[in-house]
Amino acid sequence: MTEKTLIVDIKKNALDDGPGIRTLIFFKGCPLSCVWCQNPEAKSPFMEIYFDKELCGECGKCLEVCDQIAIKFDYKYRIDRSICNLCGSCIDLCPNQALKFVGKKYTTEELMTIILKDKVFYDNSGGGLTLSGGESLYHIDFVHNLLKELKKEEIHVCIETCGFYNKNQFDDLILPYVDLIYFDLKLLDPNLHAHYCKVSNERIFENFEMLIKKNYIEVLPRIPLIPDITDTSENLRKLARYLKSLQIKKIGFLPYNPLWLSKPEKISIKPLYNHSEWISNKKKEQINLFFSDFDYHDF
Repeated sequence: MTEKTLIVDIKKNALDDGPGIRTLIFFKGCPLSCVWCQNPEAKSPFMEIYFDKELCGECGKCLEVCDQIAIKFDYKYRIDRSICNLCGSCIDLCPNQALKFVGKKYTTEELMTIILKDKVFYDNSGGGLTLSGGESLYHIDFVHNLLKELKKEEIHVCIETCGFYNKNQFDDLILPYVDLIYFDLKLLDPNLHAHYCKVSNERIFENFEMLIKKNYIEVLPRIPLIPDITDTSENLRKLARYLKSLQIKKIGFLPYNPLWLSKPEKISIKPLYNHSEWISNKKKEQINLFFSDFDYHDF
């Protein structure tokens, strides 16, 4: 039986996640659970149903076909996910597309068919494929098989990772097949990292340092700028010193985007973080000061 895995989204003609024109594949599932996650629909490795109340016309057709009686108009999240069996009958009948599955299963062959359609754009622009998520390395065996096929086609591959992976598996199954790694570093303090991301950061920083020491693949550390969590003066100062100690010259930033706040309720999640403002110019100036010795694109 051909192996399949869950993909949340496939974005073509992307220009911001690696060099050139790229295709982005967003895998479903992540070993971290950051309270500010910009893609909360990609956290769980399992299929989910997404409900958008703004699109709902309350026609009642979903109620008529739900054998589990999991849909309730007087329930805040509309779907009682403890009894929903994900049959999809409500999705098929919804005239306004207020209900849809989060995630679609693909085989390696199906993904390669999609990817190869744009190979001419990769070749002409110096682009390629970027694996994102969620966390693509949560599906490390599947990704390994995909990377082998990409290698045959000489397609440039970038992986965006949270860094929480098994080092031995990564070295054997992933590293020989990738060209660029975007490695996210969030919080240097292990207790704060465990509090806000639900796992310790020890493995993450060990994996990062091992990659830097190998020194034969391009690694770009990136810092998500989360207001009052990762963008504090203390955390930024510590990260700058840490990266300098490893002789890192180039870094990236991921500015906070509050538009994600509309997503959690649609998959029945109560947000644990609720900052609704974009990064301020004052904060940008402070960050520029901390990282004045590094090469990075302004934001």
